[in-house]
Amino acid sequence: LHLYQPATVTHTRAPVLNNSSIMSAVCFSSARVVRAAPAPAPPRVTRASASRRSVHVPGPHTCIYTSTPNRRGGEIAARSATAISRALLGVRASSRLAAVVEPVQMDTAPEAPAPVAPEAPEEDPAFAAFLASQMADEAVMFASSTFPISPQDLIMRTKRILAAYNGGDDPALLASDFQFVAPVVGPLGKDAFLSAFTGFKLEEGFPDGLTQFYHFRVDPFEPNRVWYTSRFEGYNTGDLAGGSLKATGKFVDSPPQTNSLTFNEAGEVTQLTVGYVMDKQLGNTGGLGGVFGIFYAIGYALPFPEANPWKMSKRYKFFNAMGQLSAKFKKIFSVKAPVEPSVSAEEKTA
Repeated sequence: LHLYQPATVTHTRAPVLNNSSIMSAVCFSSARVVRAAPAPAPPRVTRASASRRSVHVPGPHTCIYTSTPNRRGGEIAARSATAISRALLGVRASSRLAAVVEPVQMDTAPEAPAPVAPEAPEEDPAFAAFLASQMADEAVMFASSTFPISPQDLIMRTKRILAAYNGGDDPALLASDFQFVAPVVGPLGKDAFLSAFTGFKLEEGFPDGLTQFYHFRVDPFEPNRVWYTSRFEGYNTGDLAGGSLKATGKFVDSPPQTNSLTFNEAGEVTQLTVGYVMDKQLGNTGGLGGVFGIFYAIGYALPFPEANPWKMSKRYKFFNAMGQLSAKFKKIFSVKAPVEPSVSAEEKTA
């Protein structure tokens, strides 16, 4: 269903129909029902997208069309449009949608109730106090920042460094005191990072891989730091680690991970953090981020606990069991205070 509305048209609700290749349109006006030909003339049709079209009819109107890819599409569309015309207009229409020339009175749809505006914070003292005391005033914090590079420029620098393979293609982007920090790996200095990072070619194992960076923002508490999120996905169709890890064809769907770049006043990167999972329930990496999660998803989990999904330790299990046992004992042996019977005012007087 597509509703086309010039400036003189009011909204009309209608059932939703299927759209595809063969168009059969029925245009309802205030005085008549007319049928548009299956292939309307080009000047009377505008393409909104590959699968959406609008048929223009002069005067106040609403155009409803349905399409179907099979040979019986015209018949299906006719039956659907006939039902719509009867339901919306109360007129008789044949299966071939012959034109109805007698005037038709259209019912006006009842107006939806106006949305209720949320209560303003100043009308709720407790909420207003919460906002004033617990919300960081980012505008004030940025205005008072003395860092010489603007937030917009920092975000653009971050994207350029990502395009340069995190500085691997242009080490001059990284400061001499650069550090790489991940949940398990690091801190690594500049030389160690470049050696490890450039030696591992993830794109060789995932030719169609998408890192999908998004949500770039500057931290008001650290105005020289840019945070961003990534959600890697792709099929392992190529070998990894110089051919020692053969392609599996498995699909990797990483959970959202937060990353950051920290800059000095010269615009050089002093720190890169990656792989901090935001929700371990998402994806198929066992809740792991970075390369560890990718290896796990394709069946090449590394042979140490940090590179495998988290498991509860025996001590933590014991600690939880003791807490649950304590709660049960409190519930069993808790003594409830006796409830005094209520006494009416007359009984108290007596």
